[in-house]
Amino acid sequence: MTCHVCGKITEYFLEKDGYSYQKCSFCGLVFVDPQPDDEYLDKEIYSEKSGYQGHKKKDLSKTKESPHARRILNFLEKNSVVGNLLDVGCSSGEFLHHAKQRGFNTCGVELNERTASIAQGNGLNVIQGELKDAHYDDDFFDTIFLGDIIEHVQDPRGLLKGCYRILRSEGVLIISTPNLDSFWAKKTFLLYKFFKMPWSVLTPPHHLFQFSEGNIKKFLEDNGFESVAVWFRRPPTLKYELGSLHLWGKWKREKTLKNFFTMLFTFGSYTKLYTLNFLLTPFLKKNFGMVIICKKL
Repeated sequence: MTCHVCGKITEYFLEKDGYSYQKCSFCGLVFVDPQPDDEYLDKEIYSEKSGYQGHKKKDLSKTKESPHARRILNFLEKNSVVGNLLDVGCSSGEFLHHAKQRGFNTCGVELNERTASIAQGNGLNVIQGELKDAHYDDDFFDTIFLGDIIEHVQDPRGLLKGCYRILRSEGVLIISTPNLDSFWAKKTFLLYKFFKMPWSVLTPPHHLFQFSEGNIKKFLEDNGFESVAVWFRRPPTLKYELGSLHLWGKWKREKTLKNFFTMLFTFGSYTKLYTLNFLLTPFLKKNFGMVIICKKL
């Protein structure tokens, strides 16, 4: 198998939840191979039946700007970026709602029918489907936001090419995605390597690709974008990370002493590491969530 970023030959890395991962020894990209098909992802993973993002609020007027959204929108305002803004994978439209309040002309694309309908019900211009289904004009958008979406798609290169076509010259592309080259990712991997604990960082079949700062910058450059700013965020909540281990479900199904003590030991180890990551955050050059601001060349 060849690497999606640098084209080098990849090697088998590990398996989680029945999914096999490859890793590029040259640039460090990690990805699921073979990948699940489109129909399975659409109907079983990102569907109303699966309960995906079932917690979303229906009235966006009752939502507040998250610190994540505020920092991005403040950056755009500070750099006098205005005009047409597209959110690919916009979910229920919270980011679009607040961007619209800031004066942007907003559009969105969302695969999940239920969350897309929430956005539409709040008066947002959102198309249910994939980016290719929207048929936007060339050079139409001033800003495109890929908020925790590039790691989900089966063809990230195709996604970037689609963004390049519809983004105006010198337009801004914003990507947020997990960073595999972070304290949290590296230390939790050691728990897998030495103690055979599940690795929370890998969450198949939702996340199909795991990037680092270095390889995603190269990937962007190869597809016509120049990185102009990068910043980092802490990992998701401890509850989310522990849930990604799937040990509680295993204990409920089987209820053996081995599963119980494995769960306790793993949860305790993760909790200690999470606390340490939190305390070290002011001193870490890189953290688990990264935001890359790019310009179209």
